[in-house]
Amino acid sequence: MSQKDYSKDMFKLVQENERLLDKPLKTKQLTYFQDAMIRFTKNKYNVIATVILVIFILMSIFTPIITPKELYTQTNSTLTTLPPRVPLLEKIGILDGSKEFKDQPIDYDTIDPETGLGYPTTGFQVDFIQMNTLTNSIIIGSERDAKYVGGTNDLYVNVDKNAYSIVSPAQISFFTGYYIEVDINALETNGVLNVYLATSNLSNTYTDWSELTFLGTIDQEGVSTINPMDTVANGTTAFLVFKHELPAISSDGDELISFNSIAVKDSTGTDIEFFDGYVLSTFELFAIPNGLENGRYLRKNAEMTVATFRYDMYSALFADKPRTIGEVEYLRILSENPGMEDTIVLDDETPDTAWTFGEGFPLTAVTDIDRIKIGPTWYTNYKVMMNGAYELGFETTPYFLFGTNVFGQDLFTLIWLGLRTSLLLGFMAALVNIIVGVIWGATSAYYGGQVDILMERFTDIWGSFPQITMIGIITVLIGPGFTALFIFMVYDGWIGAAKITRSQFYRYKGREYVLAARTLGASDRRIIFKHILPNALGTIITRVILSIPSVIFLEVNLSFLGFGIGNGQALKIGPITLTGTSIGVILNDGQQQIFAGNLWLVIFPTIITSILMITFNMFGNALRDALNPQLRGS
Repeated sequence: MSQKDYSKDMFKLVQENERLLDKPLKTKQLTYFQDAMIRFTKNKYNVIATVILVIFILMSIFTPIITPKELYTQTNSTLTTLPPRVPLLEKIGILDGSKEFKDQPIDYDTIDPETGLGYPTTGFQVDFIQMNTLTNSIIIGSERDAKYVGGTNDLYVNVDKNAYSIVSPAQISFFTGYYIEVDINALETNGVLNVYLATSNLSNTYTDWSELTFLGTIDQEGVSTINPMDTVANGTTAFLVFKHELPAISSDGDELISFNSIAVKDSTGTDIEFFDGYVLSTFELFAIPNGLENGRYLRKNAEMTVATFRYDMYSALFADKPRTIGEVEYLRILSENPGMEDTIVLDDETPDTAWTFGEGFPLTAVTDIDRIKIGPTWYTNYKVMMNGAYELGFETTPYFLFGTNVFGQDLFTLIWLGLRTSLLLGFMAALVNIIVGVIWGATSAYYGGQVDILMERFTDIWGSFPQITMIGIITVLIGPGFTALFIFMVYDGWIGAAKITRSQFYRYKGREYVLAARTLGASDRRIIFKHILPNALGTIITRVILSIPSVIFLEVNLSFLGFGIGNGQALKIGPITLTGTSIGVILNDGQQQIFAGNLWLVIFPTIITSILMITFNMFGNALRDALNPQLRGS
């Protein structure tokens, strides 16, 4: 359709009789920061990260305040390295206060004939071993330890020597019908085993082997017998000496005689003395000082049965303990606990000497009473079962959510106390770094030219020194502690902020509004702080926020390596006191316990640090987008 085809009838005039006015804006005008807040809250992950960050900061402030100081400031050897115990989770077997013990030597008397499993008794109470987790295994070793059973004991002759001997640890009496039985496992030598009796087990009391009583020679593997009664009188008491003797000087030192056992038997074949395994390894070395006798006596292929199991640490530690207390102490406990005496239930069989108490009192039972008369006075002692929690200063069995450290201190509180120190150090160092960095970077970029070149070369030289060398120098000059750590965190930390500021100023200083302000006579100060800096504020603030976790992480690493602060130090800054406990110090203490199986000493501070780093980064990135003027309204 061409233009001439449009007729007047095709058009209709609207609003002909209406009065047209400007309509008011229905949306409220937003300020810069209101618009930024809207963008910030649009991302739910940023909000979650911010909430977590706020919670962490509040926890670091208030947790050490509401926790009894003795739980994290005083050492308690009875509470050392307790595993985490968390309410509710313990009901399903997670963080229930139990700890896994590996390769613990068992008590061989505890081996169950049905299952073949044994458990240790030294340092452990069987009632608190979780038997469903109990397993046994064998460790092969060569230690002279009673925990190792069986194996052989090998007697070597060293290079350039021709003999070496062992002697029984105690004297043996020989009577009619007695004989010596020697079980040789291996005879890897061209020599023989000569058997003697000696009146002394000190070889330096002899000058020649002719001074000992020779009993016989063994030159074959397997069981051999020697009859000493053919040589000595009935009732002779002496030490047994076994001499590995070569026909010539040893050229390689590998000649050995391997013993399974040595026994002294009576005429019926009953063992009078029997030596094998560990007992045989206790034979002492014997060498007459002629310069040709020396060697080695080694235990081999011994077996130690060990157990691996989980142990209920809290139940064992806070279980009722047997104690004996005097009458004065007993009456004092009754008087300090109203209603305790009313809960007494007498024992049916011995009501005069035994009774139990209700729950929640320092004593759970009296098991017996001793009455002693000294002179005209009778004294009474009570054998009682002491409430384990009460004895350790607790009303009930406590919950240590993150366990305790090697000093028996509550790790949960220590982590938040350490986080407080790390955060304050991080904020202070970041503040100094940003102030110095912004001033340096703004000056360098705004004036440019020779000023920029000189300032940039200075930062290159200043930041080129190796960090580990610098912290070493600083530590040597002023000693380890807060001051050295703070100086190191700021000595080159400002360089990153300076480079960010410089790049942002180069980005904006050539914009039209900056040139217009300069043309209108605005001062350098006004141009920097009114026109350039606000536009670069988003990136700079992001740098401020992101530098805080970086500084915290630096403190953690330095304290972990031993260059930072340490336990026992304190620094008072106005109303705030920084303790020597930081996340890095906690990790440094905990890493020494990794091989002991106390992994929670490293896991929990690591998790808290990781979450802190992630939330700080998310918070910083969110602020960068929110404060970007170019994204206003989006």
